[in-house]
Amino acid sequence: MAVWPRQKWISLTLQQVALRRFFPESSVWIRRSELTWMATLVPYPLSQTYGVRLRYKLTGNPEVEVLAPCLKKRGSDKPPHLYPGERLCLYLPRIGEWNKTMFLSETIVPWTSEWLFNYEVWLATGEWCGGGVHPRL
Repeated sequence: MAVWPRQKWISLTLQQVALRRFFPESSVWIRRSELTWMATLVPYPLSQTYGVRLRYKLTGNPEVEVLAPCLKKRGSDKPPHLYPGERLCLYLPRIGEWNKTMFLSETIVPWTSEWLFNYEVWLATGEWCGGGVHPRL
């Protein structure tokens, strides 16, 4: 019987180094076992600029929120794929799309940019083109 080596979680310090390397103009720090990354993202060349904050503890899942500009409603509808507190729904936590062996800079950050792109399409058309399953809470 083959025994597979257990993959190790990527430490907060290594996550911090990777975020600094790929996004040198962003801010990233670790306090009380929580990594916080703040940056501006432009999903595509004609898009507006968004201020975002990512928070991550090894004991939980990454949480991303848009700080500026405030997310808009379309009529009376809130943007889809949001958790309470307007945290972005970027992946389904229970099915392994993301895990602690993955770099935030290679997964969560690009997924945030993709979410913002789909948000802009939704604002313009009323259709969410990003696929996925809406969170039911």
